[in-house]
Amino acid sequence: MAESIQGQEQPPSYGRTSPSDREITTDYELHANSSNQNKDTFNDEYNNDRNDDNSNGISMTELIYCSSSYHAIAKPVMLTMILSSLAVVYINNEQTLQTGEEAMNEAYIVWSTDESSESIGKTLAVSLGNALIMVSGICAMTYVIVLLFRFRCMKLLIGYMILSSATLLGFLGGSLFEVAIYIYHVPLDNFTFFGLLYNFAVVGVIAIFWAEGVPTYITQGYLVVTSVILAWQLAHFDVWTTWSLLVMLALYDLCAVLTPCGPLKALVNLMSEDDSPEMPGLLYEAELPSDARRPGVSQQIRSQNAP
Repeated sequence: MAESIQGQEQPPSYGRTSPSDREITTDYELHANSSNQNKDTFNDEYNNDRNDDNSNGISMTELIYCSSSYHAIAKPVMLTMILSSLAVVYINNEQTLQTGEEAMNEAYIVWSTDESSESIGKTLAVSLGNALIMVSGICAMTYVIVLLFRFRCMKLLIGYMILSSATLLGFLGGSLFEVAIYIYHVPLDNFTFFGLLYNFAVVGVIAIFWAEGVPTYITQGYLVVTSVILAWQLAHFDVWTTWSLLVMLALYDLCAVLTPCGPLKALVNLMSEDDSPEMPGLLYEAELPSDARRPGVSQQIRSQNAP
């Protein structure tokens, strides 16, 4: 009787677990508890950040990022404005201003004005018309650059930009240096002058468009110097045309950057694409400190690391 009972299959014992089942259950509970603890820690950190943002109105990350971005943009702009003002005032005299005004009027002015015989309204209208024509030419050339970048005509675009930068640094920069040498009576022979000017232009083109092995501050410095030279050249217009051109350029910059169809906005959007080719020299590239991160990046990183 005992042997027959031992030979029969034993019925399953409900409510009891084997040692292997208890080990699996324990491991699963430990993994679940650790996952819950990680999620609770992440939620606590996220809630603390949200509470800090709600209580302070702006987080420390946003404050550091905004202040660093403003400093990175304002520093070269203020430096360019100061150097341009100093160059216009101290690298000019009455003779050079008169000579430069005659040359600029002959090259760029469509309708000439005579302040002594014409009324203020007519002089202003003529100056605004001349400024509008020049700004329209700048706008058209900017759209050409956008189209060349859009259709990836990079060789043509890079060649045009290199030629423009070399001409500006070489010829217009040479005019500025020549006036400075004339005003301050710097003893310099022609061979040394053209040698220095050639090296200045060549190094500037390499720093702006090649930039490999060149420190960043050298490239940024050449971009600032380029703006200073151009501002000094444009300051040789007469007073009415200068102020009219300044107003027109300010309005054009606002429209080009802020409007949906603006050429500068389109250019920035094209250069921000993932597959966009590199095009140095078109925009001033400012560097942010290592601790300045875009708001939301830390939360995205934590969300990726969270289980």
